Amino acid sequence: MTHKDEAESGGWELVMPFVACQSQGGLYEDRAFVAGFQAGQVDRALAAIAAVEGEGLMVTVPGGIVKQLDLIAMRYGYHMIEKAPYEDGAWVTWSCRRSFDGVV
Repeated sequence: MTHKDEAESGGWELVMPFVACQSQGGLYEDRAFVAGFQAGQVDRALAAIAAVEGEGLMVTVPGGIVKQLDLIAMRYGYHMIEKAPYEDGAWVTWSCRRSFDGVV
């Protein structure tokens, strides 16, 4: 879970510490744990959206999880429509929409 606090830090930082991560004395590598957490958030959101037959989702995520998000979207009957990189090259805005009758 991250947020941008430009006024104070000029970058991205954790909103909530992940105490399971190595930087906090835990067992798991930080970046991998955060990537899994973020993919899980998208999975949960798409499950809820699919349950009410919603049209799609747009999220800002690290670019390294885009392929995984595509697979998550397919699981719920959605497909990626766009990934727009941020200037920093690390983050993207990823969008998906519902597939109708197998037509993408």
